[in-house]
Amino acid sequence: MRHTTQPIQLTYSKPQKKKKYKNKNEHQLRQIQYNEINNERRRRVRVIDGLTMDKTIHSYRMWFMFLKLGLELEKQKTVLIMKNSVRLGNGERTKEVRYPIKVDRRKYRGWDLDDVLTMGFDDWWEDHRHLFMDQISKVLKPNDQISNDPNMITLQIDKRRRLTDVINDLRNMNKEKNLFQKQSTSKYQINGRIRYLTLLNKFNCLVLKLENKLTNKEILTHKDQYIRPTDNRNFDGYTTQKENPNKINDYGEVNYGKTIFDLISGSKRSYGGKQILLSVCDGYFVMNPNNDYLS
Repeated sequence: MRHTTQPIQLTYSKPQKKKKYKNKNEHQLRQIQYNEINNERRRRVRVIDGLTMDKTIHSYRMWFMFLKLGLELEKQKTVLIMKNSVRLGNGERTKEVRYPIKVDRRKYRGWDLDDVLTMGFDDWWEDHRHLFMDQISKVLKPNDQISNDPNMITLQIDKRRRLTDVINDLRNMNKEKNLFQKQSTSKYQINGRIRYLTLLNKFNCLVLKLENKLTNKEILTHKDQYIRPTDNRNFDGYTTQKENPNKINDYGEVNYGKTIFDLISGSKRSYGGKQILLSVCDGYFVMNPNNDYLS
């Protein structure tokens, strides 16, 4: 299956190898892997200078990595093939679906795109994390002025009351008056569910298929574990990462291509790596509410 109209070569975008742990036995390694899978489900609120992020930092790291890939492919005038043309039973061929890679720079004002291409995320993040921050609630001081911002609300609470009662008051007030809109105030918001390991697998798979140096089997069984377990169902590896005789294709071979296809091609409901890349180029992450890039 072709993924681009012309061969490409990547310099700045590389697949992320799984961290190696020295002097760990098999039980310890499995515990580390279990923690990696389950810890990402726990929302950790990090407050910096009175501001907090709507999502975890890994979410923005993945956005950055997909954007870097888009910028690199744009420089090479890459055209991404979303659907190959196939011959139908009546002899006719389906239409090939292509999308040229082009980053909408209007959507990334303040990101310093020239830096995105050449810098690592950690260094870039230090000067740009303010783009993704929300304000947190705070206690007003006696001399503070009450804000006239319609998005702000001022409450008076008797601090002698129990915290559980205050929380119940807030819930009841919100239920009656719909005070809180559950909306991020960050300019750059994330659309769609975030699972870091799943996104990392899709990114790694896309980069490796674009480089076209490894077979599907080599990608899924590589010693550097480019494709990681994401939940208990694939804790021991994806089905096609194992020589499972019950999972074969029509030719009697292990169907490694099925897992690869799911990771990079996706569907209208669940984006693959290609769709995420195009969505990021258009200024959205993870999903573009206006385009599934399949037609």
